[in-house]
Amino acid sequence: MSWLALILTLLLEQVRATPSTNPVYAGVTAWSDKVARNLNAGQARHGVYGWLLVVGAGTALTGLVFELARSWHWLAALAVDVSVLFFALGFRQFSHPITAIQTALEQGDADKARRVFAEWRRNTDPEFDPTELDEAEIVRQSIEFGLLASHRHVFGVLFWFLVLPGPSGAVLYRLSEYLSRHWNRPPAAGDAGVPPDLFGQFALKAYAWIDWLPARLTAMGFAIVGDFEGAIYCWRHMTVDSKPNVVSGRILIASAQEGAGLAEPGPEALRSAVGLAWRAMILWLLLLLLLTLAAALA
Repeated sequence: MSWLALILTLLLEQVRATPSTNPVYAGVTAWSDKVARNLNAGQARHGVYGWLLVVGAGTALTGLVFELARSWHWLAALAVDVSVLFFALGFRQFSHPITAIQTALEQGDADKARRVFAEWRRNTDPEFDPTELDEAEIVRQSIEFGLLASHRHVFGVLFWFLVLPGPSGAVLYRLSEYLSRHWNRPPAAGDAGVPPDLFGQFALKAYAWIDWLPARLTAMGFAIVGDFEGAIYCWRHMTVDSKPNVVSGRILIASAQEGAGLAEPGPEALRSAVGLAWRAMILWLLLLLLLTLAAALA
């Protein structure tokens, strides 16, 4: 049923993509801000309590709803799976901005490409300034940011969806990734977000633990459908003295470097990056289908 739920969700997203600002996202933001305001007393252990109230409670509640639905009817369980995945997954959240940037560059409108990229990046980095980026750097950074987004919005969610029962794993990953950013970002002018301090440290560490294996599996998928030998070389020569989430990002980029066209960035490389992500997704779906068939035959 997991394979069917994924296929239905991907088809549904192609028809109607989930907007980046939707009621579920707004509700999670409001709840995480409320938890931080009430628990943040300047100590790291308060961040642990807050993380459990947001991520732990959200994961447990999702698992409970799924089990109740499954006890009633398998179609109800499937509906819960698809509903949660629709808001947790987001393939088009990175493919559409990349396509828009590519179209602008092919039309010779570098300023528009720069604006689109800036709007996209400022969802996670309010202080991002693209004014000094030339065309090649816009392409390079768009590909790097897009591939990282594909992992965090698709492949990482997919991994935990398959590991835990029902859609609870997808919620665990999606919420932990969100809190690692939301509770550690510098607030923009007039932003009511939570300032970075000790409160957000556990959210950052927890996401690094949760993302350790998915990031490497995603990188392996990029390497298989991209440039395997180049990826292995980059992994061997990569420094590991950075933060865990930074290292995971470097591994992903190293794996995708040749297949996504990072060696010689140009507008056509953006199309290659989206194609690389699609090939990796198809690889994961085929592996899941084989496992599903093997389990059914056994």
